Amino acid sequence: MSVGRRICLAGSIAASKLALAAAWKSSSSSSSMFYQNSQYDWMYGSSNIAMKVEGCVWATTDDNEDVGCMEDESGDGTTYWYQMAMCRRAQVAYSVYATDSGSASCASGNFKGTFVTQDGLSEFAYLMGTYDAYSPISQDIVGDLPMCEQGNDGYYLSVGCASDGSFTIDEFSDAYCTQRVETYTYLSDINSIFKSYFRSCYGIYSANTDESVGNSAAGALVQSSKSCTAMDSGLCQSTERVSNAGSGKISTISSAGHTIANFNVANKAKYALGTLCLIGSLFMFLGILFTNRRKRRAMMHRKMRASRSKRSGSKKRSSSRHKSSSSRSKSRTRGDVSRSRSKSRARSSTKRVDDGVFA
Repeated sequence: MSVGRRICLAGSIAASKLALAAAWKSSSSSSSMFYQNSQYDWMYGSSNIAMKVEGCVWATTDDNEDVGCMEDESGDGTTYWYQMAMCRRAQVAYSVYATDSGSASCASGNFKGTFVTQDGLSEFAYLMGTYDAYSPISQDIVGDLPMCEQGNDGYYLSVGCASDGSFTIDEFSDAYCTQRVETYTYLSDINSIFKSYFRSCYGIYSANTDESVGNSAAGALVQSSKSCTAMDSGLCQSTERVSNAGSGKISTISSAGHTIANFNVANKAKYALGTLCLIGSLFMFLGILFTNRRKRRAMMHRKMRASRSKRSGSKKRSSSRHKSSSSRSKSRTRGDVSRSRSKSRARSSTKRVDDGVFA
């Protein structure tokens, strides 16, 4: 955890009461829309606060430089730049329980919410070692753990999470530890500490021994963590407020889903009917086109036959005319010949008579 981060944390803890008063003042005039404000109401009115660690969760971090993440931009041209704004590291998930009187108890009726650290296992160990004098874990125990550092076999090593919520050292193929390869080793000592002390109910604030909740391990942890619900991880538990809000959203979404489904059915029916009409119009157009084509062909055939018949009739008439004219010319020729013959005969007979008379 960086020095600047620690200074900011100390300042936020010192000013927590002022922030709470401002939140109460603003809520008197208008309803609060931030879950963060109402999240701390129970903390300052409790006499005992306890926690129970749920396990390791692969969640986002807000300290990109100290945990080996890239800054929130693609300055070095990496193809994973869009993942750096939501850089994830192994975080500690813990549930908090608070009571107004008596001793600390982790009963379901005292549940206030599940939180996750933002700077990993080292932040949890530092806060517990600083604000809890009897803490079984401190930064000295986890200070040497790798945080996205290059190993000897070409892979990058960083604290990771096993499927059962225990802490491991995992191998990654890229320099920003976004592409996990496999588990390198299990952190047996650290997992043993969590199992022996923190997996059961562990007190982190008591009004009888601590000066104020702001200077206790409870205030330091909650102020530096963020809430976690069952929608974020299976190890997290949702508060009643979040569960009710989620059920309301789910019912709204389901009703909207039914409406959308009915709307989709109506649209599908409209699209199907429109498609059928389009196909019917296409077949009608093709039918009209082929019918008109057959009609045009029939009309062309009739015209061709009519023209042929006209041509044959004209030829017959011209041939008959030619025959009649030739017969007439022949008859005329024959008459002329007969007349010339009769004339010649008459002439010869006349000549003979003359010769007899004058002889």
